Amino acid sequence: MEARVLTTPIEQFKRPVVAGLDYRIRPHQLVIYYHSNGGKDIDYDIIFEQPRGFKCLDEGDMVTYWESRLLVDNWLFEILGGGWLDREDAQGGFSSKALGFREFLITGVDDCISVLSNEEPIIVKRQNPVVNASLLLQSRPADLGAK
Repeated sequence: MEARVLTTPIEQFKRPVVAGLDYRIRPHQLVIYYHSNGGKDIDYDIIFEQPRGFKCLDEGDMVTYWESRLLVDNWLFEILGGGWLDREDAQGGFSSKALGFREFLITGVDDCISVLSNEEPIIVKRQNPVVNASLLLQSRPADLGAK
């Protein structure tokens, strides 16, 4: 597995949690709600514009990813080789790699999200962190609303 750690505005990771996600057709985007501080607050939105695809798996189903110390010690990555994109491409009938899409991985202590996208994610610190996940839709930043 070959990967690089993404540079982010997240200052500290303490048992981060993927709290949920929101996939929209219009605007075509994937928003991942992220607790960087052990699940106390949803304090960041990780936004992919025009994602090609994504999957959410328990970290136990991604054992080959954890063979790399880099992936064990960090939380947000671009997977450069040996990941989901390469495995699907090797099986044939999968055009994303030929079209230049890249693979990104957002990890938490339990769930992990793999995303195929042409662009690195936009990471937005929430002005008012959300404690209760049911309040997510009511607290979306204005720039994430329908366009």
